[in-house]
Amino acid sequence: MSGSRFFFPVILLLTLAACTPPSATKQYNPDVVIPPKRAEVTDDAPAAVVYEEAKPIEQEVRKGSASSPTVKTVSTAATPSDPPAVLALLREADASSAGGRLDNSAATLERAIRIQPRNALLWQKLAEVRLQQHQPGLAEDLAKKSNVYAKDNKALSGKNWSIIAAARREKGDAQGAGEADAKAK
Repeated sequence: MSGSRFFFPVILLLTLAACTPPSATKQYNPDVVIPPKRAEVTDDAPAAVVYEEAKPIEQEVRKGSASSPTVKTVSTAATPSDPPAVLALLREADASSAGGRLDNSAATLERAIRIQPRNALLWQKLAEVRLQQHQPGLAEDLAKKSNVYAKDNKALSGKNWSIIAAARREKGDAQGAGEADAKAK
């Protein structure tokens, strides 16, 4: 009887050890680094991102129809503090927008905003896309949100007010558009 008292716990421990998955038995070793999955580099994607000093860039963007107003685009270059994923998404959104794929551009910008929600440039770009999609109410709201995060960036803030003016004009609010144009300058 005394022999079974000894063997029963041993058999129980061996059974439990056999049922334990291997990952649960591994010890944490801070010296072991698991490398990330290797990213594929294609010919059209640069291997390194070269940062430029943030400078306002002006270009004219024409909306879909001939009767639509011309909107001046003023943006600032991305900064080195932006995460690489945000920079890649911003490039993808710009390419989609330039190619006329506004839905894809908007979705890409929304993904970037989920990564960096306080980036005023991302909100401004999304406002611009929504204005091109003839969603003036949403474009105005997004431009206002961008202004909240723009703080001292006068060029970005002025562009946001231009978007607000164009959105109000599209909604038929001439007085509001005039007020926004005044703030844009």
